[in-house]
Amino acid sequence: MDLTPLSKTFGNKTIREAMLADPTLRGKWEEEKPVRALTKEDHLIAKVGIGIVQTVERYYRLYCENPNEKNAKAYCTWRLRLHQRLKNDRDLLDAINDARGLGIYDERPGRTCFDLNFD
Repeated sequence: MDLTPLSKTFGNKTIREAMLADPTLRGKWEEEKPVRALTKEDHLIAKVGIGIVQTVERYYRLYCENPNEKNAKAYCTWRLRLHQRLKNDRDLLDAINDARGLGIYDERPGRTCFDLNFD
């Protein structure tokens, strides 16, 4: 059982009354917990959507393991969706490709999508 007085855990009476009056002040006096720092690539992937990046990565891996027509078509479809989501922003696509190895420039499964216009 924790015997720490309430004044130590919730601040003094003035702070508690201020937190009741202004809800935006709640949690300001809590200890900050350490968080894992995100890399620049993590922020880019979060901006695009982690689901689509993981899906493109998964289908590219499937295509590399078993290069057949079905896997190539599925991978090219998801690669096209990624290009559409980013509107062919080459810098952003390069950064994500370098971070996750998505095979954006691989022409073995099909033609690349850089010459398409998504405006």
